[in-house]
Amino acid sequence: MIRVQRSDDDGYTWKKVGDPIVGQDGATANSTFNNIQGPIVADPFTHNVYDIYAAGETGILKGRTFTPNHIYVSRSTDGGKSWTASLVFQLAPGSSFANVFPALAADPTNGKLYAAFSDGHQLYFSSSSDQGVTWSPAVVVNAAPANTAIFPWVAAYNGTVDVVYYGTSAASKDDPSAVWNTYLAQTTNGGASFTQSQVSNSPNHFGEICTEGTACAPGTRNLLDLFEVSINPQNGRAAVIYTDDTLTTDSGGNALPQIVLAQQN
Repeated sequence: MIRVQRSDDDGYTWKKVGDPIVGQDGATANSTFNNIQGPIVADPFTHNVYDIYAAGETGILKGRTFTPNHIYVSRSTDGGKSWTASLVFQLAPGSSFANVFPALAADPTNGKLYAAFSDGHQLYFSSSSDQGVTWSPAVVVNAAPANTAIFPWVAAYNGTVDVVYYGTSAASKDDPSAVWNTYLAQTTNGGASFTQSQVSNSPNHFGEICTEGTACAPGTRNLLDLFEVSINPQNGRAAVIYTDDTLTTDSGGNALPQIVLAQQN
């Protein structure tokens, strides 16, 4: 289950509010003990609160395997007391968005929402202009040489949307010979088209990237699951923080991940 706590005093005290999953009919059936939580987003334009998560497939498949093939966004208009879940996108049963984490952003100038999520190979993007009630058909963001893309994050401001991700020309994130770089794809038309650019000056990881959390083998989870992007409201330029495990090693010769800040010119 996903639980939400709210603070009304700048984080000094917290209280439990409503649950984004409970009472959502079929979405509840797909999501109970079968979900991956994304970020919770408070929109300063509409004052709504949103929660994005990946959820599974109810029935026999759910009882045997964890393959979250749905993306949902729950909306609260009363500070988290109650929620309404809407389906953003789904793939066929057996497909999985268990490639942590789904990402969500609200444009603070107009309240539009933008979601990004990966199936371990392609990175998808969908938008909503009605406060998360309906969502646009999902489109693939990454393009060659980023043939495989994972770990998305998204930021939006004044109609510009920036999606960042780790990408490789390899056909699989599990390829031991994969060479990874950090990419940013920008759209100014709601996802109708994207311009992809490479953020990292040199590869930030070599080899497999595992997306299975604590089940990952040593050295395959060095990039720490996620990174972030933000847009400067004064000039519209992006700042990206990502992880690089190629820069240095510890005393035992193991890769020592470092945090890198990249700023758009």
